[in-house]
Amino acid sequence: MAKLVKGGVTLRDQINKRFPKRKKDSDGWIGDAAHQDRESDHNPDANGWVHAIDIDKDLGAKGDAKKLADQIVDYAASKKKGGKRVKYVVFQDQIASATYPETKWQWRGSGYGHYDHIHVSFTAAAEEDGSDWPLPIFTVATE
Repeated sequence: MAKLVKGGVTLRDQINKRFPKRKKDSDGWIGDAAHQDRESDHNPDANGWVHAIDIDKDLGAKGDAKKLADQIVDYAASKKKGGKRVKYVVFQDQIASATYPETKWQWRGSGYGHYDHIHVSFTAAAEEDGSDWPLPIFTVATE
């Protein structure tokens, strides 16, 4: 049975709490038929873990998806506890990851799509680490 990694569940819950009026049209975590035909973190691994979520870019009147994406990337780049739960982030046709040392956790490239949503892929560390995401965007008043 497929299950979203605990870190992904917590991140999604925090986003939903912070932006209760946000759109969810592009939200998702489990791969559709198109994802199942290729390697994707939206597909369950051998243990049933799904290592990705999509977050609709429309966070509501007071939401800023780019700010949220930037803060997830900054957290992943930090030495803070739980930061290693992030594998990569894709948004507005760019990707940020730790793959290449010269661009570690910097937005780079083009051809990545993801204009309607933020894609967050998680490492195996997120399977059991469901601790809160200490992002500044979560500490401001809600809509």
